[in-house]
Amino acid sequence: MTETAVKTKLPGLIDLQVNGHGGIDFNDPSLRVEDVQHVCQLLKTEGVVGFLPTLITNDYDSIEARAKTILSADPMAGADILGLHLEGPFISPQDGARGAHDPQWIRKPDLDWIRHLHDLTDGRIRILTVSPEWQDSARFVEEVCRLGIRVAIGHTLASYEQILEAVDAGASLSTHLGNGLPATLPRHPNPLWSQLPEDRLWASLIGDGFHLPAEVFKTILKIKGDRAFLVSDSTQFAGMKPGRYRTLIGGDVMLTDSSRLYMCENERLLAGSAMSLRQIIDKMVSTGWMDFLDAWELGSVRPWKYLGSKEPLQEILVTRPIES
Repeated sequence: MTETAVKTKLPGLIDLQVNGHGGIDFNDPSLRVEDVQHVCQLLKTEGVVGFLPTLITNDYDSIEARAKTILSADPMAGADILGLHLEGPFISPQDGARGAHDPQWIRKPDLDWIRHLHDLTDGRIRILTVSPEWQDSARFVEEVCRLGIRVAIGHTLASYEQILEAVDAGASLSTHLGNGLPATLPRHPNPLWSQLPEDRLWASLIGDGFHLPAEVFKTILKIKGDRAFLVSDSTQFAGMKPGRYRTLIGGDVMLTDSSRLYMCENERLLAGSAMSLRQIIDKMVSTGWMDFLDAWELGSVRPWKYLGSKEPLQEILVTRPIES
């Protein structure tokens, strides 16, 4: 019998955008330390050795409370909590660009609060996703970078000039490039074109086959080269059975057998990702987007390099398909 898989030691996966997993939402007001630890265990079984729990747009008190809970958790031999990714609340307030973020809590950049949160979390905010369309965004980006926080551009309708000013000020990443945008954009200019050719910007990509079509994903990879990496952007519905569910932000969602998650009110509107990083890699390989080792690198070495980590990336034993 011909073997189709082999066990190999590879660098562990690093997921820099995890909103939840296995029924647990990091933005849930009832989040407990035990819930966070459970997610760490679940992710480790998926090959993830480190990740950034992600908090989205909310009121300040809620963000601070969730941050305290998450950072109080002991991974207990699960995936390491590498810090936090704060996605909002300083994003575009415009429909389409803001995605599912609650418009009542979106606000202009607030440097005093970010400094407060930086101190509250002992400097463990690793990524802050913002839209540079707000007035004086460049100065805000510069000061946030001085704190040692990596600034990402996302959920934005910023102009090319505003994006360039943010990059000049230190912004270094496009959050889930190709998403967090209105369904219809001007042919040009638009925020996607404005970020694509900028060599100083890395790009995180959701490769689940729903957030980006193959031709867009492959085009971004060709342009960004080794400055692109995968994120799951997984919600609490990752690892859950197909069915209809109620979300924290309101509205019912449908999770299909293929792990597509959409709003029941409009099947065309995605409600986030419901796949782990390992599931995304396996799907990319099975559908012919990439070979396994190249896809694995996008989910391991690349995000580790973006974080600027100097220590060796933890290796794990991985069952992978034999390349033909």
